[in-house]
Amino acid sequence: MKMQINDRKWRTLLALVLIGAGACGAAEDVSFVGRANNAFVVSKGADFTIVLQTIGPGEYGNPTVSSASIRFMSVAQAAMAVPAGPTQEFRFHAERAGQAIVVFQHTGSDAAVTDTVNVR
Repeated sequence: MKMQINDRKWRTLLALVLIGAGACGAAEDVSFVGRANNAFVVSKGADFTIVLQTIGPGEYGNPTVSSASIRFMSVAQAAMAVPAGPTQEFRFHAERAGQAIVVFQHTGSDAAVTDTVNVR
């Protein structure tokens, strides 16, 4: 049975579960919903995704990363489109222990999303 998670509370709960999996050294890819001033914990060596949703025109450009703790790999449109605007999946790799600040600047406005990634 395939489950769809439409409610924001359930998506937040799922994100917290995935954060816990990443913190426990799970071998699987981890995905987070990007929001301003979020903090995530990932294991060294893990690949992870930050998902951002745009409402209206524009999209988020390639992020700036403050340290070598993580490496930006790629960005792609999410497989499931929504009418509000593009949903983007930003892929990263956790290179080494430390902290990185990731800033996503929106192309259609001055809006930015800043997330903190802690690699353990």
